[in-house]
Parts: sequence; C-alpha cells; structure tokens
Amino acid sequence: MTLYRSELKYFLRSPTIWLILCLTAFISAWTFLLSIELFTTLQVKFAGMSDAPTVTQGILAPFISSQAKILLFVTAIIGGLSFSRLSHHNGWSLLHLSHSSELTIVRQKYLASLLVCLLFILPSIVAIAGLTLISHSPLVPILMMVIGLFLLMMWMLALTMMISSFVNNSGFAILLSLIVLMALLIISQSSLGAEWGKNWLQTFSPFYHFFQFSQTAIPLASVCYFIFGVFVFLWVVKVRIVHKRLVL
Repeated sequence: MTLYRSELKYFLRSPTIWLILCLTAFISAWTFLLSIELFTTLQVKFAGMSDAPTVTQGILAPFISSQAKILLFVTAIIGGLSFSRLSHHNGWSLLHLSHSSELTIVRQKYLASLLVCLLFILPSIVAIAGLTLISHSPLVPILMMVIGLFLLMMWMLALTMMISSFVNNSGFAILLSLIVLMALLIISQSSLGAEWGKNWLQTFSPFYHFFQFSQTAIPLASVCYFIFGVFVFLWVVKVRIVHKRLVL
C-alpha cells in the first residue's frame, strides 16, 4: 500500500474526522440558509435603493469568507495530525525504512491531506454553484473567490504540516496550528499603522491575500504569495524528514 492510500485510509476511517465533517457541514448549511433568509427578508427595503446589494455581495461573498474561517480549524486538525502522530507506533522508523524519497513522502502525504480537506468544502462549493446559476449572478467574481479559497486552503495545510513535523504530540500540534492561524487572521484585520498609509503587517497574513480575490482583476502578487508559501513550507518538511532519517 502506498503512503498516499494509507494516509487516506487513516483519515477516512477515523470517526473523529467524520464527526468534524458532519459538524462543519451543518454549520455551513445553517449559515448558507440563514444568509438567504435574511437577504430575502430585506428585499423590500432594497427595492427602493439605487445601489442595493446583489446576491454576490449579500450572500455568496460573506458565505465564502465564512468558509475560510472554517477551513482554519479543518487544516489545523488535518495538517496537525499528518506528522505528529508518527511519534506513536514507530511511525518515523517506518518512514526511515521506506524506499521512497523524501520528496515523494511529502507529496503523497500532502495530496492525501489536501483531498481530505476538499471533502469539507465540497458541499459548500456545490451550494455556491447552485445559487450562482439560479440567481444568474456573474460567474467570474464567484470563481475568483473560490480559487482564492482553494489557494488559502493549500497554504494553511502546508503550514500546519510543517508545524506538525516539528512536534511529537498530536494535540499540541493541532493547538499550535490553531494559535498560529488565528494570529494570522487577527493580523489581517488589524489597523495598526494604517494612519501612515498601507498596513504592511497585513501582507504577511494569508487571509489578507485571500480577500484580494474579491476584486475583478487577478491578484498576481497574492497568487505568488500562496504558491511560494506552499513550496517553502513543504521544502522545510522535506528537510525535516531528511534530518529524522539521519537521526534514526
């Protein structure tokens, strides 16, 4: 069995993962239906406004932003478990005995974890696509935000996997990942130094770059930020595996 399949088997057979999946699906569905209900209720007031919010502005964009916050917890759990759990049952020793290269190990574990994370947002993506088609909303802005959500998920997963590779306790790895991601979220909402112009501290946060995808043009700087970050974090994980093999 390849490492990719064993990783999928571990997550898909875990009752905890399915419990979290059901919980996040319920929260997403409740948030989505509540947004539609509130937007429909306010349609009477919007009728007399020249700049009334559209379905994209009133429902879809806030809903996609809420999915980013849900993914914060999902990636912290999935990524936090990826390497930290290897400290139990001689997991690192099995990797040491494996004939696969470090790059292959990182790639297979990352792709498997990424596929599991996709399961958490798949129902939301289907709901967004359905409402977009029914309401005849512009497709390009919605597609841009979904792409930004996917890049954000890739970035956060790579970061949490890097954190997990340095921690031997699964619970502490998840907690540390949550703290780091929450700190990055707070930085993106900070107005510190804004009175002197652009808040450059915000540009270090992936959530700041995610919000750039709500614009009409493709934010090339944000795309490079996400892709470069993923490669750097996974390269650090590869170096960590090399170190663990040398120690063992």
